[in-house]
Amino acid sequence: MPKVRGERMGKIAVLAAISVIITGLAIPALTLYFTVYHGFDSLIAGIVIFISLCIAGGLGVIGMAISTEELEYSGGLSSAETEKLNMMRAHQRAMLEEMDDVIELLKEIRDILKTVEG
Repeated sequence: MPKVRGERMGKIAVLAAISVIITGLAIPALTLYFTVYHGFDSLIAGIVIFISLCIAGGLGVIGMAISTEELEYSGGLSSAETEKLNMMRAHQRAMLEEMDDVIELLKEIRDILKTVEG
């Protein structure tokens, strides 16, 4: 069942991307075409382009929010995938602890160099 949800979320993300491209690229391009070749009023064209770009931005934000929801969904992971994910998290925690140790060591070196310097 979770794979069906993932497939549906993938389709939603693709549809959101297509609608953003159409709204943010095709509508302004067509508006400019009609303005240049058919005498469409430039003020109205500017308003249409501005509104189109605002709507495309909103659709992009909504599409990104929906697609990142899919990444946070972990209910459909198998036990092997969950184990791999937990191992990766543990590895990241260990790396962060090592980085903290390196930062402390660098601070000590900095303090020693300051006392020697001044």
